[in-house]
Amino acid sequence: MADNKKSVLLYCDIIHTVEELTDDEAGKLFKHYLRYINDLNPNPPDKLTQIVFEPIKQNLKRDLKKWESIIDKRKVAGSIGGKQKVANAKSAKEIVANVAVIDNVNVKEINNIDIRKLKFADTLKPFLNNYGKDMMNDFYAYWTEPNKSNTKFRQELEKVWDINKRLLTWSRNDKGFNKKQTSSNNDTGLL
Repeated sequence: MADNKKSVLLYCDIIHTVEELTDDEAGKLFKHYLRYINDLNPNPPDKLTQIVFEPIKQNLKRDLKKWESIIDKRKVAGSIGGKQKVANAKSAKEIVANVAVIDNVNVKEINNIDIRKLKFADTLKPFLNNYGKDMMNDFYAYWTEPNKSNTKFRQELEKVWDINKRLLTWSRNDKGFNKKQTSSNNDTGLL
């Protein structure tokens, strides 16, 4: 197990295997499982436990790799977030040059559009109560539309950006659009 990881996934589909075991064999398997996930480096008590545990072990290893990948991405995003506004940076190399210490940073990961979209989403969170989830989701979807080369999204292509003013305008337009839509629906008898 990785450092500071306090949980694992136990997939429901192993019931099909465990149901075929006696209670004694299932108990041995579960004890072996617990020893393994707690890094006790257990030796299987018998051949059956070893065989049954192998696919479980492989799932645990795959899940650990996924978890470590997520942690690495969060570390990079966190390192950037506290030290440099990604949206205002000209390039990933500029970010690396301006950040005092980022351990094991991959420039390709910093330049990842998805990380920048997450950073943009974080700037929207304080406004969620004012404008509501639906409007904020529409706003986010519109402004994170990528360009053809998938290197930048719509908000990054703007020369000027004030989140307060953009949201206020979006809200006014959204209300006006919904008002027109409702009146046109009433006229056609759709409601």
